[in-house]
Amino acid sequence: SSPSRTRGREERAPNLLLAQGRLAPPQPGGSGEMAMNPQAVSQLLEEMENWDKDKRFMAASDLMQEVTNSNQVLDLHLQKRVCQAFLKQLEDQSIDVQGNAVKCLAKIVSKFQEQQIGEVLAKLSQLVLDGKAEVRDIYATCLKGLLAELPTSSSALACQNVLPKMLHGITSHPLVEVKEECTDVFHDFLKRFGDNRVMQWSDQENMANSLLNLLKPKQYKSSLRKKVISCIGALSAVLADRQLDSLMRTLLTDVRAASSKAEKQKYIQCIGTVSRNVGFRIGSHLREIAPLFLQIVNQATEGDVSMDGENEQDHEVVENCLNAFESFVLRCSKEVAPHLDELCNVILTLIAYDPNFYDSGDGGDAMDEGAHDEFDDDGLVDSDDDDNSWKVRRAALKVLAAMVKGLPDKLQDVYSTFASPLIGRFSEREESVKLDVFMTFAEMVQNAVIKNQTQVTGTTAQAQVAGTGILEVARLPPPKERPAAEYLVAVLPQCVAQINKQLRSKAVKTRQGALALLRTLAECVPQHLEPLLAQVKDELIRAMKETNSGMRLDALVCIRHLSDNFSSATVYQQLAPQFCPLFLHCCNDTYYKSIAQALRAIGSYVYALRPTPADASNQLMEVLPAFEVLKGKLLATDIDQEVKESALECYGHLVACTGDLPAFQAAVQSCMPPFVDRMKNDVTRTTAIKALKNICISQVKVAALASSLAAVGGQLSTYLSQNSRAFRQQCLDALVHVLRKYGQSVPQETTMQILTDIVPFITDTDLYITDLCVQVAVQALAASPQLAPVVVEKCVPAVLVVCRSPLLQGSALESILNFLARVAQHSQHCPFERLRAELSDTSCVATAQAQAQRQVIATLAKGLAAVVIASAADVQKQAIQGFLSKIQQCSAVVQTEATQQCELSLLALGESGKYTDLSGTPGFCETLLQQLENSQDEVRLAAALALGYATVGAMGTLLKVVIDNTQSAGTAAKGQKTQYLLLTSLREVISIGVTKRGPSDLSLREHLRPHVPRVLPILCQYADSNEESVRNVVSESLGHLLIVDQDSVLTALTPLFTSTTSWRVRAAAVSTIRFAAAKQCPAATILPLKERLLTCLGDEELQVRKAALHSLNVACLSSSCSEIFRAHTDLIFESIKEDSKQRPELIREVDLGPFKHKVDDGLPLRKFAYTVSCSLLAAYPEQMANPALIDLVLQGLADNEDVQVICCQLLQDLCSWNFALFRIIGRIGDLVEPFDRCIMRCIKQVQAKQQVGRAMDMLRLYARTLRTVEPIAETNQHKVFVDYMARILKDSVFAQVYEHANSGKDAL
Repeated sequence: SSPSRTRGREERAPNLLLAQGRLAPPQPGGSGEMAMNPQAVSQLLEEMENWDKDKRFMAASDLMQEVTNSNQVLDLHLQKRVCQAFLKQLEDQSIDVQGNAVKCLAKIVSKFQEQQIGEVLAKLSQLVLDGKAEVRDIYATCLKGLLAELPTSSSALACQNVLPKMLHGITSHPLVEVKEECTDVFHDFLKRFGDNRVMQWSDQENMANSLLNLLKPKQYKSSLRKKVISCIGALSAVLADRQLDSLMRTLLTDVRAASSKAEKQKYIQCIGTVSRNVGFRIGSHLREIAPLFLQIVNQATEGDVSMDGENEQDHEVVENCLNAFESFVLRCSKEVAPHLDELCNVILTLIAYDPNFYDSGDGGDAMDEGAHDEFDDDGLVDSDDDDNSWKVRRAALKVLAAMVKGLPDKLQDVYSTFASPLIGRFSEREESVKLDVFMTFAEMVQNAVIKNQTQVTGTTAQAQVAGTGILEVARLPPPKERPAAEYLVAVLPQCVAQINKQLRSKAVKTRQGALALLRTLAECVPQHLEPLLAQVKDELIRAMKETNSGMRLDALVCIRHLSDNFSSATVYQQLAPQFCPLFLHCCNDTYYKSIAQALRAIGSYVYALRPTPADASNQLMEVLPAFEVLKGKLLATDIDQEVKESALECYGHLVACTGDLPAFQAAVQSCMPPFVDRMKNDVTRTTAIKALKNICISQVKVAALASSLAAVGGQLSTYLSQNSRAFRQQCLDALVHVLRKYGQSVPQETTMQILTDIVPFITDTDLYITDLCVQVAVQALAASPQLAPVVVEKCVPAVLVVCRSPLLQGSALESILNFLARVAQHSQHCPFERLRAELSDTSCVATAQAQAQRQVIATLAKGLAAVVIASAADVQKQAIQGFLSKIQQCSAVVQTEATQQCELSLLALGESGKYTDLSGTPGFCETLLQQLENSQDEVRLAAALALGYATVGAMGTLLKVVIDNTQSAGTAAKGQKTQYLLLTSLREVISIGVTKRGPSDLSLREHLRPHVPRVLPILCQYADSNEESVRNVVSESLGHLLIVDQDSVLTALTPLFTSTTSWRVRAAAVSTIRFAAAKQCPAATILPLKERLLTCLGDEELQVRKAALHSLNVACLSSSCSEIFRAHTDLIFESIKEDSKQRPELIREVDLGPFKHKVDDGLPLRKFAYTVSCSLLAAYPEQMANPALIDLVLQGLADNEDVQVICCQLLQDLCSWNFALFRIIGRIGDLVEPFDRCIMRCIKQVQAKQQVGRAMDMLRLYARTLRTVEPIAETNQHKVFVDYMARILKDSVFAQVYEHANSGKDAL
C-alpha cells in the first residue's frame, strides 16, 4: 500500500472502531482520555496477526491509541501480550508494518509498569545483539525510540537492562554491524540517561577505552568511526574529571603515535567532539592540545603540494584541527589566550590557503570580473573536481568568526590583523566559502558596534529636546562604535569597492551574500557608508528590480537604514529621481514584505529630501505619487497587517515633511479620512496614533489636519477608558502633542470632553499617567484660556489632592507645578487666596510618618512658590510678607500644627527665592538666620534649606552672608550646630548652581568661584566629623566645587586622601568623586583622583573601602566618566573578590536581654562589592563577562538574602550578553546546588507559614533568574540543569511562581 493510503487508514481507523463499538467513547470529566476496553484490546491483538498487512497496520495503530489515550492501566497479562505482538511485528515482511510497530512500541511501553518496561528493554537489547541480521537496524531504531520516550524515573531500568548488553556488543561481539548498532544505541542512552548514578559508579574508564578500541582497526567502516566519535563525545559529557583527564591523555598519545593521516584525522576529530561536549572542562589540556594541533596544521599546509591522494587527507586533518580550535576559542577563551598570537598567524595564512590556484600576476581585477566557471579553461586551477582545500579555508573562517564572537576583549587585535586580508578574500573562487567570507565580515561589523538597546519613545519630556531637523525631537544616533571599529572604518572604502564587484557577479548566491553584507554595514555603520553610496547605487537599483524577493528586501532595508541616519542630505536628493520611482514600483509588489519595506523606505527617505523646514528640495515631488499608493493601502481591508502598519507609518512621516506645502495639500487631504478611520480600528489604532504623534511633533503646521481634529480628539479621549495602561499612556501622550500644536483649532466641546475624561486618572497610584493627564490640562489651558473655569472646576481639586501625597515626585511634580502656575495666572477664576489656603492645609500630614510629613510639606511649599511667582507683583509681595509673618510668630515652644506651618512657610519662602531676589525684603535674612537657632529640628533644617534656595536667586548679596555667617559661627557646640546648618545651605547653593544648564547659569558658577578659597577650609575642618550626615554634606559640597574650581579643590583634597590620623577624613575625600561623577562632570575633572580612588580600594579601614566602591559604582555608570576605569577592571575585580567574602571577625553578637542577635558589620561592604560587579559588567561587558563572575554568584548565593538579590541580577545581566554565553555555559551546572538550596529553604518557609511575604518575593526572584538561564541550558543541551528544572517544577509552590514569571504577571 502507498504511504498516502497508509496515512488515510491511520486517521480513519479510530473513528471506524469507535463506530463499531470496539473502542469506548470518551468518559465525562476525563480530559479527553478513554476508558480501556479489554475485549477491544484482545480483538486488536488478534487482528495484528491477520494475513492482510493493511489490517495488521490498522490494528497496531488503533491499539497504540487505545493504550496511550486510556486513563486505565492494562493488567500484566495483557501488557505482555501487547509487547509480544509488537515485537513480532518488528520482523513483519511489510516495511510499513515494521515502521509503524517501531513508532507504536516506544509510545505504548512507556505507559506500562516498570517490570514490563524492563523486560521489553532487555528483549530489544538482546535482539540487537543476536537477532536477525536483516531487521537488526529496526530493533536498534525501536530501542532508541523507547529510550527517548521513557520518563526520567526509568533511568535505573535503562541502566540495568540496556547498558551491559550494549557494552558487551561494543567490546566482545565479532560482527562489525552489531558493534555499529550498539554504539548508536549507547550514544542515545548516554544523551538520555548519562547522568544516572549507575553510570557514575560504572567503570567509566573501561567504557571510554572500549570505544577507543573501535577507532583503531583500519578495516572498520567510516560510518562506525563517526558513530564511535559521536558516542565518545556524549560519554565525555558525563565522565568524572579524573576519567576525562585520562581520556584526553589517551587521545593525545594516539594523535602523536598515529601512523597515517587518516588515523590522525579521526583522533583529532574525536578531540574536537569532546571539546564541544565538555566545554570549559577541556581547558586544562589546551597547553598540550593547542601546540600539537598548530604543529600539525603547519606541517600539513606548508611546502609545495604533492599530486598524490594524500593531499586530500591533509586538508581534512587540518579542517578537524581548526574545528577543534573553533570550540576552544568559544568555550575556553582564557586557556587559549597564550596561543592566540600563533593561532592568528595560522588563520591569516589559511583563510587564503589555495594550493591549487596559480596567480599569473597579471590583472587580478580582470580575473575578478570574469565568471568563476572559466577558471579551469584558463588553466588557473588544477584538478578542481578533486580539490578540497576549500574545507581548510572554510574552517579557518569559522575560527575567525569564533574569535570575533568569543573574544570581545581582543577585538582590536583581531580587527587590525584580519580586516584588510578578509576583504581580499571577497574574490574567493569557491562560492560556498565566499559566502562564509561575507558572513564572517558581517560578524566583525556587528560586533564592532553596540546597537541601541531601546528606541526613543518620544514622551513629552523627550519632546522638549530641541531637534535640528524637520521634527522637534532629535533623531536617534547611529549605533555606538566600540574602539575596535576604527580598523573597520579605515578599510570601508576598500570593502565597498570589493562588494560592488561582487554585486556584478553572474552568480545569484554571490550577489545575495554581497547585498546582505552591504545591508549589515548600513545597519551598523551608516554614517561611514553614506559617502560611498554613489559607488553602489547602480547595484542597489538593479537589486530593487530583481525578481528575487530577498535581494529586493535587502536593498530596500539598506537604503532605509542609510536615510534614517543621513548626515549629508544632498547625497540622497541627487539619487531621489532614481530611487523613489523604484520604491513606488516595489509598493505594488506581490510579496507583502517587499511592500512593507518599500513604504518604510519612503517614510525614511523623505526626511533627507527636507532636512529642515526651510530646506524643501525640488526632489520632494518625487514622493507625491506615494500618497495615491497610500490611499489605496489605507482603504484596503484585505491586505497584510504589516502592510497596513507600514502604510500608516509612512503617511505619518510624509505628512510631517510635506503637510504645509501647497502642492501636497490635495493629496494629504484625500488620505486624511481613511487615516482617521484606521485610528478607530482596534487592529491598527496603535500604529495610527504613533503616526498622528509624528505629525504633531513636526515643525511644520499641517492645515489638512484641522478638519479631523474633533474626531481625533474625541476618539483619543474615548480610548482613555480602555484597560490597557500602555495604550492609555500612548493616547494621553498623543493628546498632549495634539493640544500643544493644534489646540486652538480643536473645538471647545472636544477639549471639554478631554478634560472631563482625564480627571479620574489624576491620582498618586500611577504618577506617570498623572503626569500626562496634567500636561493635557496645561496644554488645553494654554490653547484655550477661555476654558479656565472648566479647568479650575474639574482638574484643580484632583491636582490638589495629589499634591498632598508623599509619593509625588519627579516629572509628575514638575508638571503639577507648571499647572498650578498656569492656573494662578487666571486669578479671576481661581483666586490666589483659594490656592494658598488649599496648599497651606497641613492637616493631612498629622498621621503620616516623619519622612512622609517632610516630603508632603516640601511638595506643598513648591506648589505655593509656583503660585506666588506666577501671580501679580502686589500679590507676590503680600504673600512673601505673609510667609515672614508666620515664621516670626513661631515661638520657642509650639504645637505640631504651628511647627508644620512654620516649616511650610520657610520652605515656600526659599522656593520663591530661587526665582526672585528676596534679599531686599525687610527682615528676610534676619528672620531666616534667627530660625537656625530654633528649638525644633524640623524648623532649623527648613530654615537652612530656605536660606540655600533663596541664595540661588540672590547670589550677589546672600552668598556672602551665608559664608560670613558660616565662618563666624564659632567652634562651640551651639556654633557647630549652626555651622552645620549653614553648610547645608551652602551645599544647596552649590548643588543647584552646578546642576543648572542654561544660558544664564554660568553666572551661578562665576558667583561661586571667588568664594571657593573661603569655603574650602571650613569643609575640610568638618571632614573628620563623627556625624556621617555632616561628612556627607562636606563630600557633596567638595564634589560639586570640584566642577567649579578644580585646581583649588584638588589642592585641598590631596592631604585628605593621605590622612593617617582618621579614616573618616579619607572616606569623606573619596566620596567627593561620587558626587562629582553623579553630576555628569567631564572625565578630566576626576581623572587626577583616579589613582587615589584605586588606592582606597585596598584601604585597611572597611568604611573607606565601602566609600571607594560607592564612588567607583557611580563613576562606572556615568556617561562622561566611565571610560576612565576601563583599563583597571582586573585590579578592581580582584578588590571586589576580596571584599565580597564573608569575614567571621566582622560578625558580632549583641545581647538584647531575652535573646542575642548577630550583627554582620561586613554586610554593607559585601553588598557594595556585588553592586559594583553589576555596574562593571554593564560598563565594560567585554572585559567582565567571564566565568569568574559565576564564582562570585555562587559565593553570593550562600550569603545573606540581600546579597542573593544582587547576585541574581548579576547572573541575569551576564546571560543577556550573547558573546558571554559560550564562556559561562560550562559553569551552568554549578548553579544547580545553590539554587536548589535557596529555593527549598523558601518553600519550607512558605509551607510553615514563616515570613511568607519575604519567602515568596525571593522565590519570584529565583524564578525570574532561572527563566533567564533555562533557554541557554536547553539550547546547549545542558542536561544537568534541564533535569533540575524538570524536578523543581514538580513542586506546586515553585511551579506556580515560575509560571507567573514566564507569563510576566509578576513584573509589577
